[in-house]
Amino acid sequence: MLNGRRRAAVIFGLPSLIIVILAWLTLQSDRPTMLLARIIAPSVLTALLVLNLVVFGWRALAAIHAFVNGPYPSRAGRLGAVGLVVILVLTAVPHAIAWSYGTAAQAMFAQVFSTPSRPSTSAVPPPSDQERTNVLLIGIDAAPGRTEALTDTLIVVSLDPVGRTVSMVSVPRDLASVPLGDGNVYGPKINSLASWADRHPSQFPEGGTRTLENAVGALLGIPIHYYASVDLPGFVAMVDAVGGVDIQVTRPLSDPKYGAWFGVDRAWSIEPGLHHLDGANALAYARIRKSPGENDFTRAARQQDVLVALRDRVVDAGVLMSLPRLMSAVGGSVRTDLPADRLPELAALVEQIGGSSTTKLVLGSPMIKSGGSTQYGSIFLPVPSRIAAMSKVVFGPPGIRPTWPLPKGSPAPSASAAP
Repeated sequence: MLNGRRRAAVIFGLPSLIIVILAWLTLQSDRPTMLLARIIAPSVLTALLVLNLVVFGWRALAAIHAFVNGPYPSRAGRLGAVGLVVILVLTAVPHAIAWSYGTAAQAMFAQVFSTPSRPSTSAVPPPSDQERTNVLLIGIDAAPGRTEALTDTLIVVSLDPVGRTVSMVSVPRDLASVPLGDGNVYGPKINSLASWADRHPSQFPEGGTRTLENAVGALLGIPIHYYASVDLPGFVAMVDAVGGVDIQVTRPLSDPKYGAWFGVDRAWSIEPGLHHLDGANALAYARIRKSPGENDFTRAARQQDVLVALRDRVVDAGVLMSLPRLMSAVGGSVRTDLPADRLPELAALVEQIGGSSTTKLVLGSPMIKSGGSTQYGSIFLPVPSRIAAMSKVVFGPPGIRPTWPLPKGSPAPSASAAP
């Protein structure tokens, strides 16, 4: 344009200007998580990476064209050539950043969604657009010194696409005599089921994770459509990748010999109030149970709080700046059989659900009872009628807001009517 070549300026500049305007309008979306999920979907992402290279080539050609086609008779000297190189480098920088984000997302998808989705012939068909989507979140503890990886954290997250609510139910790791959904019962603690099933494929041909899904679904009387698992190092990495989480601590916690992540026995404590926790300390808050007055049930409630806090950080638009690190953490530790093409839909739903629309529940008394000390250690036993009555309310029909605990004076739901 400065050289008076208006036609060439329009030809070279207009496509880039249109892309910049479209990108700016896209970033003004009030749903950044859904937008991000759509962008990093494999088919869309591949097209965007190709477009990124094409636009860079077009912009580089524009700079070179302006350099060699000016109205000036003299040839550019060494300083002019250096200036051209600088311009080309500055032109390449945003495209290189976009390429790094895109390839990181591709690597994440290749790892996270490497598990085949549930086949259509499965006993649990995928949910429709108007049905609840039930996902089993599995926290795997494979700490040094253990002979097997235990699923010490089991949380069922049920998303209601009609009522825009989510229900979270934690299943105690020491729950025993759990139904398997095929008429049989697993006698030991549920946290060892997946590992046991993996070591006995003739008895459990579907594998450990599917067996665990079926058992939790049979226990709660609901279909478990998908699962997502994460190990302890992965959890720490994800929290650190988003810059930590904000937790409202309601009571003091203290364990003089907590060493689950710090490598050695060391004291860990926290006082009531609002705290910003990094990955290691968020893990400590979610795992500590030897503090006075604490147990597996209070710990399960804290784990739900940390998950909600992590969700809040992920949907924060400011976290997009640390996207490659977050995707690396997710790709290295999270595994799921959730179909990749459902990610944008679920991301949009999660983004719209706030804390006030989340019902959190730990499976405790009177839904379970003490089983005393057995060969498997101290255990709890399910009370099927109580669990069924709870499921009717917490996992009720789509569009009906869960209310738990029930208001005083409300009639107890009939267990026989549970889903």
